[in-house]
Amino acid sequence: MKSILLLLCALFGSALQLYSQSTTSDNILIFSSIKGKVSKPGTVIIPFKKGSPVASVKLSGPDKENFKILSSITSSGKSGNVVLEYAPSASFVGIQNAILELNNPAGKTVRSIALTGLSTNGLEGENEAPLSRVIEALGYKIDPGWTKLANNCLPALQGDEIASALFRKAGAGKVEMIPVARYSPDFELPFGYYTNTKQSPVKHQAGVLAKSGKYTEHQVLFPSIASGSPSFDPGTAAFGFYATGPTHSGYSEDVWNMALHPTDAVHATRIYPVKDKTGKLMPNTYLVCFEEAKNGDYNDYMFLAKNIVPVKDERFTTLFNGKDLSGWHTYLRNIGVNADPNKNFRIEDGMLHVIGKDLGYAITDKSYSNYHFKVDFKWGEKKWPPRENNKRDAGICYNIPPSEPDSIWPQSIECQIQEGDTGDFWLLSRATIEVNGKRNVPANHTQIVKKKDNEKPTGEWNTVEVVSYNGRCVHIVNGVIVNAGENASTKSGRILLQSEFSEIFYKNVKIREL
Repeated sequence: MKSILLLLCALFGSALQLYSQSTTSDNILIFSSIKGKVSKPGTVIIPFKKGSPVASVKLSGPDKENFKILSSITSSGKSGNVVLEYAPSASFVGIQNAILELNNPAGKTVRSIALTGLSTNGLEGENEAPLSRVIEALGYKIDPGWTKLANNCLPALQGDEIASALFRKAGAGKVEMIPVARYSPDFELPFGYYTNTKQSPVKHQAGVLAKSGKYTEHQVLFPSIASGSPSFDPGTAAFGFYATGPTHSGYSEDVWNMALHPTDAVHATRIYPVKDKTGKLMPNTYLVCFEEAKNGDYNDYMFLAKNIVPVKDERFTTLFNGKDLSGWHTYLRNIGVNADPNKNFRIEDGMLHVIGKDLGYAITDKSYSNYHFKVDFKWGEKKWPPRENNKRDAGICYNIPPSEPDSIWPQSIECQIQEGDTGDFWLLSRATIEVNGKRNVPANHTQIVKKKDNEKPTGEWNTVEVVSYNGRCVHIVNGVIVNAGENASTKSGRILLQSEFSEIFYKNVKIREL
């Protein structure tokens, strides 16, 4: 890693600029090390100005003994250098602070540089610094949402996290994507931004984080860049952020993590507006925190993104307007299409209230290929024969071929909605899919049980999502992937919501075409 460079004006009262790994505010230099070890050196560059000399430097402050001046004002023409390092004790884990005082020939301090050192317990695993401590060491006032090391990878927002996953350039110049921390295994890490097409995210590499060499690079603040640049120009396009580890790429939009890497973290980034140590918001500046594994620490790779503004999420289209069944038709067994004498399907308070007395469904008129579907559901109280003593049952059937006639049930893949079983696969009318490398035998109906259970108790609202992407089908219940399969026999088509002898409410029925 290059030495930390801090450009100082020796004239008292003049502003400082930081061209360095210290990216928080003026007059601060930040180090990191493992306890009992020594950090990489940092260099302060002092321009020489006539009439405002800096004759000496010294350390002060509560932890000055843990910082060391390696060389003091060595001249290189028009400037002088002060080289420092941080050496925490073998027993200390946390943050330490000191001050570097720049003095004139009379011994008067003309400038003070705050020194911060972050000491960790060791390399990787439980030895790493929690996200909250990393943020504190960087000098930001951000609430990440938790203080311990591990948390979770659920999409529910934490602390000051924002919902936006896409951004645009805020103004003239380039977007900066500055690596400010890394606590991950040791490997080269490509990073950059991506733009969306109708079929896939297109990655644009900005740079590559370095592997460890003379100094540790994978468990530090301000990791080195092996190649590329921490800036890019996306033009006027909306973009997201990505980072590529050894097994997969993590994207700032959850849908691409679901569609491309469903066994890894769905919510691969948490993004926070940046506030300085006084709590003042730094304009158009965000902290992008990546999760490589699934323990939810979000300190794996951290980037300070500058000159960006969030893009409002308008990618989902409402499928059910809350007023009528425009764009849908209904089918009930032994009754037919758009005939509903028992008022099985009712529109109430913007919801689709399915009484469930008759067996059937509401189905979209339009077919979809490669999409992210969402719906909220809640069970009602009523159950009807022949299921009055069984679990409440319904479902989302999808990828129904346009040529498939209305029937119970059309060829499709079903995301089961049933008490205790929400997220199971049902393969209907000889549909097939591969799960864990095994394809089901074509049959009238075949069940593949979910891997996880994340359904809320009966009477509470649940959110179910289905991602169908080039034959890969992913079921998500309340933010957790509970089932995933590949090479589905039917890859596109219509979508239906079942009525299956149980009262159920549906709302927020949306789709994003990928």
